[in-house]
Amino acid sequence: MKEYIARDPKTGLPLAFGKGYVSGPIDEAYRAPKGPWDAIKNYDIISLCDGTIQALEVRWKEVPQLVTRTDAIRALPRIMRGEPELVHEQLISALSDIKPEVRVSALFSLPYCALVESDELFEHLHELLDDVDAVVRNAASSCLQIVAPVFPSATEEILFRELQSTVASRRKYAYSALKEMCQVWPEVVVQHLDELLRSEDPKLRLEAAKILPPLARTKSASVWDLIGWSLSDESELVRAQAARTLPTLANIQPQMAKILIENSLFDTNTQVRKSALRALKSIDVSGFRMNRLCINGARHSDPEIRRACILMMPRLFTETEMRIQALELLRQETRPELISMLEELSIDPEMEGGEDEKNRFLAVAPQATNEDGTPLLPSFENEPKKQLNEPEKSEEPQSDENN
Repeated sequence: MKEYIARDPKTGLPLAFGKGYVSGPIDEAYRAPKGPWDAIKNYDIISLCDGTIQALEVRWKEVPQLVTRTDAIRALPRIMRGEPELVHEQLISALSDIKPEVRVSALFSLPYCALVESDELFEHLHELLDDVDAVVRNAASSCLQIVAPVFPSATEEILFRELQSTVASRRKYAYSALKEMCQVWPEVVVQHLDELLRSEDPKLRLEAAKILPPLARTKSASVWDLIGWSLSDESELVRAQAARTLPTLANIQPQMAKILIENSLFDTNTQVRKSALRALKSIDVSGFRMNRLCINGARHSDPEIRRACILMMPRLFTETEMRIQALELLRQETRPELISMLEELSIDPEMEGGEDEKNRFLAVAPQATNEDGTPLLPSFENEPKKQLNEPEKSEEPQSDENN
């Protein structure tokens, strides 16, 4: 099992937490936002939190500001390393306070104080997500969005519940958290999506499918299963979202992409087919399965699919096979531009091409040789040359002396 390490959701860098925390800089990407509370002196923070001091005047950006308990609670992360027990005590008290504005301030500080001591904090977060006050509920959702990518184990059940909430705004924060987790905790995201993509609610399946593209770069069989499952969903919108992963898969896992493209290329949804077509153009299309896919695609009802597959034919077939296939496709093609492309592929340049094309196929006759391998010269060159001034022999018959 992978060891749990709190990591910043944006940078992926480990974040120090727990009682054994070693003093050191906190990554800026996981630091509480700045405000007037940063002007409070460290030694006044606890006094303002517990009511010893009701209010203080500070200068923030050269402007006098009056700070109270709510500001001091927001300043607690600054002293969390020096006084962890006091900070934790004040934060727990604020999370249970009767005043909504105090609870909101506590939720603001919770993600950063949890790095040192998280005991009971997530239980309070769970309760405040259903707070009676709408502002508090919204602050709790925002808090969950921040802490879930850093503490996936501690917030697993809370996040799963929020992902299936009937309130759209609560789901929005939860899905934002899930998307942030794709880079650092992809295996946790897969577990959540595995449940969500089984839901009978098409809206939930659609929102879950939108998380698949960020996961596509993860070389995980579990992710490929989710993509394949979503590409077979009854909802066209879910399939269209899942198909957005195909171009990415074609670059990092072409063999898996080929398998998924085979069905997606003939989907009834236009967006699914377009994504499959983009993926198909960037992969090696050699092989029997791709030959068959190309021929089937050249007969598709979508002219763009037909055009793309016709253009692939020279890469997949020999010249003879290509001409045969092109002639077969010409019998049913109706679009003039595609007919012109097929006619060009069906021509045998050796037999039907122009004079220049035919001449390219004319081979030079091999040199004839004698038995000993010497070049065989024309017959007139083999005759012996006549000697100069040699008299010509008479062809008249000699007279018979005896006669």
